[in-house]
Amino acid sequence: MKQQHIQTLTDLLSNGFSLSEALGVMRRSGHFVSQRLADFHEGLAAGQELADCFDCLSFTPQEKAQIQLAQRHGDLTAALANIAQQMALTAKQRQELLKTLTYPLLLLVFIGALLVGMRQFLLPQLLATGMMAQEHWGVRFLTAAPYWLAALVGGSVAVFLSVRLWFRQRSALQRCTLWSRLPLFGGLYQLLVTSYFALEWGKLFKEGLELRQIIATMQLTSENSLMYQLARELDLSLQQGLPLAEQLAKYRFLTPEFTLIVFQGEAKGRLGTELVLYSRLTQKRFFQRTEKLLHLIQPLIFLFVALLIVSVYAAIFLPLYGNLNDVM
Repeated sequence: MKQQHIQTLTDLLSNGFSLSEALGVMRRSGHFVSQRLADFHEGLAAGQELADCFDCLSFTPQEKAQIQLAQRHGDLTAALANIAQQMALTAKQRQELLKTLTYPLLLLVFIGALLVGMRQFLLPQLLATGMMAQEHWGVRFLTAAPYWLAALVGGSVAVFLSVRLWFRQRSALQRCTLWSRLPLFGGLYQLLVTSYFALEWGKLFKEGLELRQIIATMQLTSENSLMYQLARELDLSLQQGLPLAEQLAKYRFLTPEFTLIVFQGEAKGRLGTELVLYSRLTQKRFFQRTEKLLHLIQPLIFLFVALLIVSVYAAIFLPLYGNLNDVM
């Protein structure tokens, strides 16, 4: 719904409607949550800052920062179009991930139910008839497997919730630094953040601003946004006389090429165009690598599920075959 709101608003603005007129058209269409649009319109009428009006559409601090920068370089429609595109691409990747994980997760649920059924009903009957020996490894596996599986699921959920809570207690700059250090997803996150900064800085450079002016402009955004927190640190470094190039290079969530383009392109005078182009290339590389990662994850999950299924069958049939051989 959020993506549909932004895409429709972008289309109306692109066709010459003012922001107030676009909101009115969306309210009359009956396809959107009227209260959200009413809150948006009331905020505008009351003189509220434009970026704050987008709170009623559940904008993140990073998305609000893009709106605040758009007010500076004067291209709100382009900023909204970029946000809508990011939402669409993210939704597409989320759907791909969901399709990748749904079938294996259903198999895991089926295997878990199978293990519990064997543990509670089948195994006691086989042991009572003497067809299986209590000390066989397969019997011990079937006895303990449901507990192992429950501990694995419970532990994974507990770790996920703990990490999520821990991340929420960190600043946006700290979270970005931590995400960029992850062994498998850090490179992907670095591409995503670099694309974001390259696009916003590129627009500001095309407006004729210098790097120090851009840092000052970034500090006008929301204090919870990554844009503000990075600008604040860069400004403090400049006040201490530290080289800006070295300061940018130390951030793991920015690619080395980004810093190189900023300081070499500024001397050439076409830095804005270079950064916008680099943003598009980086974003394209991010989604290409994400698709490759998804195609890699799915076979690994199926391999794990297959090994689990084979283990269950081996645990139930090997003791039976061993007992039959002893009888014969």
